[in-house]
Amino acid sequence: MKKVYSFLTSLPFMAFLFLALAFSMAIATFVESSYGTPAARSLIYNTGWFEALWALFALNLFNNLFKYRLLTKRRFTIGLFHVAFLVMLLGAAITRWLSYEGSMHIRENDSSNTILSSDATFFAGVGNQNKEKTVRFSEITPRQFSAKFDVGGQKVEVKTIGYFSHSERKAIPSESGESVIDLVFAAPDRQGMQSFTFRRGDVLEYPGLVAGFEARRETPIRFFMRDGELKMIADYPVEETTMATQETVTFAPGDTIDVKKMFLYGVNNFRLLVRDFLPSATFTAVRSAQETNEQAVLVEVSDGVRKQTIPVFGHSGMRADTVEVPLSNTVLKLAYGAKIIHLPFRLFLKDFQLERYPGSESPSSYASEVVLIDDAEGVKRDVRIFMNNTLLYKGYKFFQSSYDQDELGTVLSVNYDLWGTWISYISYILLGLGFALSLLNKNSYFRFLAQRLKQTSAKTIAVVVLSTGFAFSASAQIGGGTNIPPIDPQLSDAFSKLWVQGADGRIEPLSTLNSEIVRKLSRKSSLYGKSADEVVLSMMAYPEIWQTLPFVRVGDKALSAELGISGKTIAVQQMFDAQGNYRIAEQVRAAFSKPAAMRNQLEKEYIYLDERVSICFMVFRGTLFNIFPRERIEDSWYSPGENALEYSGGDSIFIKSGVNLLVQSIQNGNSTEALDVLSAVSNFQLKYGGDLLPGQAKKSAEILYNKVNPFERIFPFYLLFGFFLLVVLIANIFRLKPLPVALKKTFFFAILFLFVVHTAGIILRWYISGRAPWSNGYESVIYVAWAAMLAGVLFGRKYPLVVGTAAFLTGISLFVAHLSWMNPEITPLVPVLKSYWLTIHVSIITASYGFFGLSAFLGILVLVLIVIRRTSNEGKVNQFIEQLTTINEMSITVGLYFLTIGTFLGGVWANESWGRYWGWDPKETWALITVMIYSFIAHMRLIPSLKGIYNYNIASVFGFASVLMTYFGVNYYLAGLHSYGKGVAGGMNPAVPVSLLLLAGLMIWAYLKDLKYEKQKEERNS
Repeated sequence: MKKVYSFLTSLPFMAFLFLALAFSMAIATFVESSYGTPAARSLIYNTGWFEALWALFALNLFNNLFKYRLLTKRRFTIGLFHVAFLVMLLGAAITRWLSYEGSMHIRENDSSNTILSSDATFFAGVGNQNKEKTVRFSEITPRQFSAKFDVGGQKVEVKTIGYFSHSERKAIPSESGESVIDLVFAAPDRQGMQSFTFRRGDVLEYPGLVAGFEARRETPIRFFMRDGELKMIADYPVEETTMATQETVTFAPGDTIDVKKMFLYGVNNFRLLVRDFLPSATFTAVRSAQETNEQAVLVEVSDGVRKQTIPVFGHSGMRADTVEVPLSNTVLKLAYGAKIIHLPFRLFLKDFQLERYPGSESPSSYASEVVLIDDAEGVKRDVRIFMNNTLLYKGYKFFQSSYDQDELGTVLSVNYDLWGTWISYISYILLGLGFALSLLNKNSYFRFLAQRLKQTSAKTIAVVVLSTGFAFSASAQIGGGTNIPPIDPQLSDAFSKLWVQGADGRIEPLSTLNSEIVRKLSRKSSLYGKSADEVVLSMMAYPEIWQTLPFVRVGDKALSAELGISGKTIAVQQMFDAQGNYRIAEQVRAAFSKPAAMRNQLEKEYIYLDERVSICFMVFRGTLFNIFPRERIEDSWYSPGENALEYSGGDSIFIKSGVNLLVQSIQNGNSTEALDVLSAVSNFQLKYGGDLLPGQAKKSAEILYNKVNPFERIFPFYLLFGFFLLVVLIANIFRLKPLPVALKKTFFFAILFLFVVHTAGIILRWYISGRAPWSNGYESVIYVAWAAMLAGVLFGRKYPLVVGTAAFLTGISLFVAHLSWMNPEITPLVPVLKSYWLTIHVSIITASYGFFGLSAFLGILVLVLIVIRRTSNEGKVNQFIEQLTTINEMSITVGLYFLTIGTFLGGVWANESWGRYWGWDPKETWALITVMIYSFIAHMRLIPSLKGIYNYNIASVFGFASVLMTYFGVNYYLAGLHSYGKGVAGGMNPAVPVSLLLLAGLMIWAYLKDLKYEKQKEERNS
């Protein structure tokens, strides 16, 4: 037993636990993506073996506190870190076993004291015998419930045998059933037909269509039975159309209509068709290709006489309906759905409030004005619940989750986990304190690394003088365009300073929209030597010229071949044949007719090209620019040429024809008159939209940001300086010559200048958007690049190789940020992201990616040095290898601290936003996986079979794959709550597998070289 305990608490077994937990959680995220959250929880997260792994991990941590004397004064800081994890696991255990979640639905002027549990339960009962169990059904885990009942000596057996996550009810004739209408309907705002199956008492509620089948409440469309026949009465005129002959009969409102199968009924712009009517039927379940939001459990029931399969419909988080199954001498009751939990108080909804971004349907925020009523305690107080502002009362936490479509009801999510949450919060505080003290404690391993680095850096190797200058142009230009008349710089400047309302409701300078238009059309920041502002204004003034110029991007070679062009651009004129027919109309129509998930790459490219052509024509006509404010702030601004109904006289005329006057003035070369028109538009905006306009300072800042385009402008120089510094340093290893101090400082300060510009760009974007600039894919990559360069500056002041590596990594990151699938637009935040916890959580966790990225590149650089190490240069190369490996360890240590703190601060944000601090969402799970992997790497030095320079550096390279999965993989290929951070990735770039093969080749080469070097070293020493 002692040997078993010793093994379970050993460092090698701890390393195994790190990897086993990481691997298990990784598998769970893919299971969840393919089969749903219940499958992942049933197979992994909520299993005994998974909990046993965590228990063994806790045992290992607890034992190490005493085995390695981590609570002594000398090692107290690292001991505090381990204690924090033990407290965290205790909080997680309490949450796992004692807490629960649910949802509360309240309509305005109504109250509720019940919640529906998030976990689903399955119930089976016969007479006074019953069994209820919490279940997590999925397509691959349907057999979760079984029960046996003894009814008067008769054995009744119940077990679940199948499950459909999206099901449809299919009615089949049955003598003991009920009346059923199988109806399909087409809405005027949607393509295709939708199905609905009526039972007596059911009501179909769809925006603009409400129908009932002998329902208890009055509905505008009423189905009912008379003498065994189906009838209908409507409050609207009804057109009955015979499908075969297309003959139409019109019925007046209130007429009784004999409903015929397969006849089309037109009611209030909807089309209804009764596919079937069964006077007596029962239901079975079939799998649906659509997302029906109704689940079905197939239950096998045996009473010793016969065996039958019964479908039980329901949904986790929704109230369960009871199904009664007649047996030979009794009735079996089955139910699947949420459990009703009664609260010791109630909430009354006074008002639900929804705010939208001006001129947009996108919610800016939503809130519930409720009254908390606790009669037993004599409590009655008003509370406002909105995103990131929760209500906590008697251990129950309420947060704003969603709302009814008519905006007259709210859905609050509820979490009961008082002790688990607070214990976890205490562990986060201990964790942060332990990390901070570890960096400051002179006896910590981090300080030991810093001291070792000083001792091994007596001399710095170096490099050759680069005397030539370098320059990069911001963007390549397309040839031609020499016949475009010039635009007066004053005009383009005044045009760029107008305000415009974007499609998402954001009010921004026209300069920003112009940049987005040019980038969208051509993937360039300028065209034919003209800035984006000049291009757009010129397109409005001279559309006949621009239609002949090949600047519209065609992003696919197959599409280029079908269009008969050899390059990557096409002219708008080429999109039409000699008769003026749009060449890709049929292909675009066919692509749109398919669901988005079913479109192939060529069909997507047709849609993208069609969108670019449409934008061109909107620019030509000026209809893309919403530049005229409305009297009501929630209304979209007017674009030129629209009929402004709320304005009269000169204002209405100006909106209708003012921009036409601008275009004519430019065409006539009358810049003074054109400037007057732009000035009039600016005055109009101040007059009617003054309260909405962000301010002159922000406008100037955003225009400056657009002109400088800092991140795209500096990445070539990052790549240039980083690459050449690395090449020269490595080349001079063979020459054994030191780097001149002046050259070393020149490189360092040049890269430092780029870092200052990078920092200024982030600050400027923050000021413009009014929020921390790391809420979408583009912004977070920019920030990761900044963090990587920050790590290089901190660790590399005396080590040019580190600075060069960081600069090269930063340049690559910024290059990736400006690929076509990254969106650099400044966009409003979705409601859930409006939290100061977002700024703290994302800034810390994303900064860790920069440190991990630097460590991975340092690992690659060490592998290169191992390859080029020779007997003639081994002294200098080994010195470099030791220095870089030490910096690598320091970088991983800081990155691990940041990642761990950031991950669990994300738990605080989650708890403040949606009421629970951990939910096994793929993003947060992969962050924890990355913590586990880098914890394993940090502990490799303590395990004799894993320690060593080669092993550590290769592990730092492999570890970064987890970071890439956490950031890119989850965002683009897995589903989860973090979907607001998603981008659009059209598949894997061919460069990725090529890079992986080269990296694998380098690792094998370095391994063989290191093996050979160690053998030669042993021979020399023997």
